[in-house]
Amino acid sequence: MTERYNIKSDIVTQLKKVAELKLVSAEYPNTWSQMPAAIYSTKAKPHKKDISDNEALTEWTVKVDLYGNKSLSEMQSEIIKVLKDIGFKNIASDDGNQDALKRSILTFRGVVDNRTLFVYQ
Repeated sequence: MTERYNIKSDIVTQLKKVAELKLVSAEYPNTWSQMPAAIYSTKAKPHKKDISDNEALTEWTVKVDLYGNKSLSEMQSEIIKVLKDIGFKNIASDDGNQDALKRSILTFRGVVDNRTLFVYQ
């Protein structure tokens, strides 16, 4: 039986490759002392089931909220690159600046083969 592969640890590993990031977390911090910060969330849904009704392919959507005190453009590019390296495509980029915080919202999509762990579009 093929189980859904949980891509979260791979996402964290890739985000930690962006040297400028001081915080990579799935939860918003109580204080914003570690900046720039990447707060990620994931959503998964079955993409295709096999004849035995096992989830063969899972569609993952990954959202990365990037926060900092100065321009985030270079970090955005780096995050897009490191997630592309494992097969995820950047499907949306939005700005959501709040008061003194710069905020960028990056959305990625990929379909994971739960047997081979390859990521497709």
